[in-house]
Amino acid sequence: MVEQIKRNDVVTAKEIEDLRAAVGWERLENKYEKILANSYAHFTVREGSQLLAFVNVISDGIGDAFLVDLMVLPSVQRRGIARALVDAAVVGLTRDGIKCIQVTFDQELESFYRDCGFHIFKAGIIDNDRRA
Repeated sequence: MVEQIKRNDVVTAKEIEDLRAAVGWERLENKYEKILANSYAHFTVREGSQLLAFVNVISDGIGDAFLVDLMVLPSVQRRGIARALVDAAVVGLTRDGIKCIQVTFDQELESFYRDCGFHIFKAGIIDNDRRA
């Protein structure tokens, strides 16, 4: 049975690294403890003790928040978990008084984020991992 979405649930770096690997992303070995320590918040979905989904929030706690690393275990994708996780994060951050919630994403996810209520516009980013 899928448990409710939890804010700042105890989650280990290894659990997140394993979820990153399951969705086909780089594990970021030995980096996620620091990422979690410096995060504003994170939201999780579990089934029992298994981490099914995760999204991290970077924020100044006032003006801006950024949703990063939205991940859902492939075996439970397309069940509305990602949408529910984003919705919970947006509601929680809005209650915190944060004015602007942002996300960057690959083009194929535009309709997902539009459906989540994000206004889509052009922006720029320097991604040092992809920079030549």
